Amino acid sequence: MKLTRLLLPLFAALALTACSENAPSNSDKYTTLETPVQIENLPVVTEVFSLSCGHCRSMEDAIPAIEAAAGVNIGKAHVTFNESATFSALIYYAAISQSDGKPSKALVEALFKYVQEQQTDDAEQNKVILSQIFEQFGLTSPYALSEAQQAKLFAAIERADQITTESGIVSVPTFLVNGKYVVNTSAHNSADELAVTLKMLMNKDK
Repeated sequence: MKLTRLLLPLFAALALTACSENAPSNSDKYTTLETPVQIENLPVVTEVFSLSCGHCRSMEDAIPAIEAAAGVNIGKAHVTFNESATFSALIYYAAISQSDGKPSKALVEALFKYVQEQQTDDAEQNKVILSQIFEQFGLTSPYALSEAQQAKLFAAIERADQITTESGIVSVPTFLVNGKYVVNTSAHNSADELAVTLKMLMNKDK
């Protein structure tokens, strides 16, 4: 099935919803997975997020400080825990797969802005807006990807879906450490406090 056929109904959504699906209520700073995430080349710390989440958008500004304080480069994985999150993931990975996994801050902000502010109830208008954003950053529109680009996109989606499923994460933004510790971001009062938890968990199994 051609990607355009799949994306048209997906991008018709007027608003992509909240940051959680049945978010956990416990106040512990982290939980330990009974079975670690089994995926190759998983970063030591992965931020799990969604373009539809306002808190995730705000977190972008704090990431450099958290990385510096914790002494780690933080990877990213877009959740697929519900339909709207999966729609956002398609947009994100269509761009990221063309950016060598290192998108500019401006590109990421443009994707957040599109998902949270610029979508309409007109699928064709959404297609035009999104295509213009991709063109602005020298990228191929999600609607015009080659078969090779589509394959790369869907491989990224499958990887993100595996991380989402195996981690059991239902609330974002959060962080997955060493593939087995899920950080409860809301239990932290500052970026510094979050960095302390990440650093502790990074060294926990050493």
